[in-house]
Parts: sequence; structure tokens; C-alpha cells
Amino acid sequence: MADGSVAYGSLPFKEQIAFFRAKKNVLTDRWTDVWEEAHDQSFMVAGANRIDLLADMRAAVDKAIAQGTTLAEFRKDFDTIVARYGWDYTGGRNWRSRVIYETNLRTSYAAGRWSQLQALVKVRPFWRYVHSDSVQHPRPMHLAWNGLVLPANHPWWMRHFPPNGWGCQCTIQALNLRDLKRLGKEGPDQPPPDDMQPTVVGQRGPAPMIVDTPAGVDPGFGYAPGRAAFDSQVQNLASKAQALPTQAAAQALAEPLALPRAQASLDRGLQRLVDDVVTGRSPDQPSRTIGALTPDLVRALASHEIRPAVATLEATAERLGHALASAAPAQVSKLVQASAILRDPQAVLLAGADARLLYVGGAQADGSPLTVNMAVDGGIVLDNVTDADLTSLREAMAAGRLILLKGTLN
Repeated sequence: MADGSVAYGSLPFKEQIAFFRAKKNVLTDRWTDVWEEAHDQSFMVAGANRIDLLADMRAAVDKAIAQGTTLAEFRKDFDTIVARYGWDYTGGRNWRSRVIYETNLRTSYAAGRWSQLQALVKVRPFWRYVHSDSVQHPRPMHLAWNGLVLPANHPWWMRHFPPNGWGCQCTIQALNLRDLKRLGKEGPDQPPPDDMQPTVVGQRGPAPMIVDTPAGVDPGFGYAPGRAAFDSQVQNLASKAQALPTQAAAQALAEPLALPRAQASLDRGLQRLVDDVVTGRSPDQPSRTIGALTPDLVRALASHEIRPAVATLEATAERLGHALASAAPAQVSKLVQASAILRDPQAVLLAGADARLLYVGGAQADGSPLTVNMAVDGGIVLDNVTDADLTSLREAMAAGRLILLKGTLN
């Protein structure tokens, strides 16, 4: 079975090239100016703060990725660019050129693999961490992770998807249940603890900062290359759909949001927003799309004179803050299930008196369902997730307080 290992610089592929070419050039003074997943959408070379210099350096890296040129060939281009602009860079020539070359090739390769693996997640839902035997000085924790199998959607991968440091050549292998059995496993492993450690970075520069990094991962590598770029594409698609009439938007979003990798992206976005609210972090996006109305629901709502301005279903940090006032673990667990319930509900009901949609579905540990409360006020926004009392819901339907739009409460 292929594990995705390559001699970097020799096997470019379309997802890798597409990821790199979608980046925008960003001028920087320090390597910490662009941090972790911001690299998904930004091309930078620390200290390259001239537009023309950075553009030429990018062209050299693009050539290395797309044509599979070697480090020796890249160094020729590097030397030409340095001479052309008289660039006074930090570090020795061999070290600096290797860092630029290897970091860009390995992260773009990893991002391309992320895209490929997401496309396979329905048939190969498990990922296996694979340590490279070719590394001369292996990191002990990377060796300890070798062979670790976790579900592809496990949060551990968000901070441990390789490369996990300078020169790291670890990769990921996609597996199915048959593969697990061949490995002598009945199911996935237990994840190692994150063991977040505060680390000071940029100590030699004018603006050092303290960052939390998982043990075994170099500072700046605690993210999954390609994930943020893909998640941004999903959110941008939803944002563009908001400009369409609601019925047209629902139809336009139905197929792309049905893809497993898009669904996983929506789930990750909700999880991250909930985590930001719980920990008090300022979210990079205070509002995220977590689903969409289906075309049949748009029609059903219109038949009851409810016409939302948009088809997208949103979660906002402000509303989540109210729902998570107590930050109880049980409530957090309920809220992060909202996106999955929205796309596959047992029933959808309309509370006409206060223009509220109730999506009933999912299953808690005891098998009981949940109710996702969506406020309809121009947009459609997640308000809360509560235990579903099917008896009370049926009584409210009988009394005319709730209208069944889709599914059943049996």
C-alpha cells in the first residue's frame, strides 16, 4: 500500500501545485510574521520584504515544486536572486536555501496529501502515522507515533499532521477496517496527549512571543497544511451563495456540501469556534457556516410564509457565548454535534410563533436525540442544542405550536 513517501522534489502532483499557486505573497521581516495555518494562504520568506525579491523567490520555489528540481538546482536560482537584489539574509547560504526549499516542498506536499486523503475518507476513514526511516536523527516522539492509527477526523491530526518540524519526513497512510485487521488492530488506537508546552519564539528579533506547541512538534508546525486553505474554500463557497436567491443558493450548495470532506470541514469549523469561545480566544472568524437549507425545506418554509434571506446555516461566537455561559462539558459536547445533525436530521420542525427551526437528530451516549435550535431572523443562526423530548415535541405539534416540515418523530 502506498504511504505517500516521496523523495521531495521528484514527484510533484496536481494537488500540491494547486495548493502552492493559490497562495498570496506576503512581505515579512521575521519568520514569525506568518504563523502556522496562515501559511496555507501566504507565501513568505522571512526577511524578504521587497515585492520583486519575493516574487522572484516564489518563482524559484514554484519551479522546484512543479518541475521537481533538486536542491542543488534551487540553490543556483537562490544565488542569482540574492545577487540581483543584494539581499542580506540571516544565516548561512546552504542552511537558508535548504530551509526555504525543503519547508515549501514538504508543506505543499503535505497539503496536497491532505486534499487527497479527504477525498478518500469515506472508503478509508482511518489515518496511520508513518515515520520515515531515512531520517538520520529521528525525533523520539515521532518514532513513538510511528504506526499510530486514529480516525481521519480525530482532532489530534489538527496539530500533528506531518511535517511536524524542520526536516521532518513523516507521512500519513489512509486505511480501512481490513487494513487495520491486517495490522492486528480491532479498531483505532487511543490518541497520545497533546501536552501543550509554552515556547518562546523569535528570541533574537525585536518581537519575541510565547506560543503553545504540542510536545514533539517544532514551534510553527502545529497545524495541518492544507486544512485551513480547504476550510476557507468551503466558507467562501457558502459566502458567495448568500448573494443568490434562497432557493437557488440551496440548490447550488446541496451537492458540494454533501461531499464528505466538505462535511468534515463544516464540523471542524464549528468545533474550532466552540473551542475559541470556551477558552476565551478571539476567533479568526466570529461567524461560520455550518450547513445549509435543503431545497425542499426552502419550499416547505415558503408554504408557511417563512422566507429566509439566505440558505446558509450559521454559528456565531456571540450566540455560542450565551449557549456556553456555564462552559459545562456536556453542553460543549452537544453543541459540536450541531453541524452533523443539521445535515442528517430525523425531523425538522417550525416554531411559527418565534420563527425558529428545530432540527431533531443525533444520538447521545444513552441513545437519546438532540434538538438543534436555529433562530430565523434574516439569517439562520445556531441558538442552542438541547435534549430532545420527543413526547413534548409531539404534544406541541398536536397543539399547533410546532409544524413538521420534514421527517418523523416516531
